[in-house]
Amino acid sequence: MQGPAGRHWLPPRGVTARGGVASAPLPPLQPITGHPPNSRLPPPPLPNPSAARATWAPTAARGGGGAGGPSPRLGVTPGGARKRKRKRKWKRKRKWKRKRKRKRTSTWPRSWPSSCAGARRGRRGGGAKSPPDSDEEPWDGGGAEADPPPAPPPPDTRILDGHELKSQLELAVGRGGGVGPTEENLPRLLRQREWGRCRNGSFSPGEKSRLASHFLPNHVTFTAAYPQKAFCGLFSDDGSLFVSACQDHTLRLYERRGEGLRLFRAARGRDVGWSILDVVFTPDAAHCLYSSWSDYVHVYDIYGDGDNHTALDLRPEERRFAVFSLAVGPDGREVVGGANDGCLYIYDREVQRRILRVEAHEDDVNAVGLGDAGGQLLLSGGDDGVCRAWDRRCLGEGRPRPVGLLAGHRDGITFLHPRGDGRYLVTNSKDQTAKLWDLRRPAGAGGLAAARRAVARQSWDYRWQRAPRRAVATAPLPGDSSLMTYRGHAVLHTLLRCRLSPPRGGGGAYLGTGCASGAVLVYDVLTGRAVRRLANHGACVRDVCWHPHEGTLASASWDGTIRLWDYQDPQAEDTGGGDAPPHPLPHRALAPRRRRPTP
Repeated sequence: MQGPAGRHWLPPRGVTARGGVASAPLPPLQPITGHPPNSRLPPPPLPNPSAARATWAPTAARGGGGAGGPSPRLGVTPGGARKRKRKRKWKRKRKWKRKRKRKRTSTWPRSWPSSCAGARRGRRGGGAKSPPDSDEEPWDGGGAEADPPPAPPPPDTRILDGHELKSQLELAVGRGGGVGPTEENLPRLLRQREWGRCRNGSFSPGEKSRLASHFLPNHVTFTAAYPQKAFCGLFSDDGSLFVSACQDHTLRLYERRGEGLRLFRAARGRDVGWSILDVVFTPDAAHCLYSSWSDYVHVYDIYGDGDNHTALDLRPEERRFAVFSLAVGPDGREVVGGANDGCLYIYDREVQRRILRVEAHEDDVNAVGLGDAGGQLLLSGGDDGVCRAWDRRCLGEGRPRPVGLLAGHRDGITFLHPRGDGRYLVTNSKDQTAKLWDLRRPAGAGGLAAARRAVARQSWDYRWQRAPRRAVATAPLPGDSSLMTYRGHAVLHTLLRCRLSPPRGGGGAYLGTGCASGAVLVYDVLTGRAVRRLANHGACVRDVCWHPHEGTLASASWDGTIRLWDYQDPQAEDTGGGDAPPHPLPHRALAPRRRRPTP
């Protein structure tokens, strides 16, 4: 209906549109400046845009209005609430779609080489992984300039305290009776030797280990620089030779001389793809074997005339093939290799052919080793997060069955190092932990299934991404049978390694590990705490190795250097490395005094 001056109007309450009169009293006419409340048309523009809009709203919608009619809503137009609701719903849906897209798509950097070691992350992921979510609080452990890993929680020693290994190590390092090595014991041991109270006129192996525990490496005594990344560094069984492998495809052999090394031979590797991944000596230290992204494992004659390389054809079925880890039998005849197709390869050097190909793991086999001195117990660890033990005497290609299974890691295993007694070994993992195992304590009920679920939930790539918070969880998995867990080092960028100290060099009571922050960490096996942090490298430390007789520790880093660490008196002049800062801070008395501001 049209009112005065053509404006819309509604009949007063109690009056019909045709002019009928109701019983209720008739108030005066009330004009409306917009469309009726039930109209879906937009309101007409106001002459003053800055003025607040006033429209009628139904009484039921506002919950009031009284007898005089509905009350006006300020700042709200008809249909505005529905528009805002649809907009909020659309934003939530778009955010949810973007989040799912980030999880499903991969962002592989173009600068990363496609033929790198470990490029095949696994069948379940197909290589590249999605970046971690922002709410996972990742930390960056790559490079010397990055922050160190977060402070680990106190180690749980309840299982190891009641195990027989603790008493064995305490006796080996002279900690019997619960008394740890203190400084007062050193002059007492020397005095007893001078008085002839030592057995056979000299220190026993336990007393030697007790003395060696006081002199852990803390100083750099030798450094060798290379043009590219150093991947491996290893002492021979007798400690007379040291070999290093670099990304420049070169093997460098050193002789142990005094506190350092002397280079006496360098050889260019054959058929090397991207880099030499692993190197190992034969028991007689006359040959060394090395592997790479190739179908062959090569044997180099150290003392032969010229560069004598022998190729061992493994005849793999994969087109892109790499052997990540090597092990040689005690007689030097059989060579064991773990490859990226999830199989164990055994090559017989006497008959010159591959004799076994065993499907051992569900993903890449990153580490292999010999569990006993006779070479009958084979150990393997892979990206499926499980370590398996195999009996060489009953191992075959048709439906192989392991004799032991160790599960407890939340991500893939990067390296394993057996103690050599057929009982104990240590593993390093991408879940930023190292674990000590007893082969007589296999995984409990549901241990394998729990490890599979934990590994399947990992969606990050350790080669170029930061470790998310869920990857460094501290709660043990169901069925975890490990004796001790060591935390504090970063496992990123490459397959970092760890090794136990030899029984003759430190009683086997210490564990040396590389770290992605450019440091070497030494853990006490019994307490689980890091007792030494050797920070002198400029990039991640991939490999560490103890001297078999001395307390020297060697490290190979991606900064292109090989370093030897030994003990030096802290009171002597420090030239770099170890716990002390490389450059001493100036004394407070030598610093310039600050002048007080004049009032």
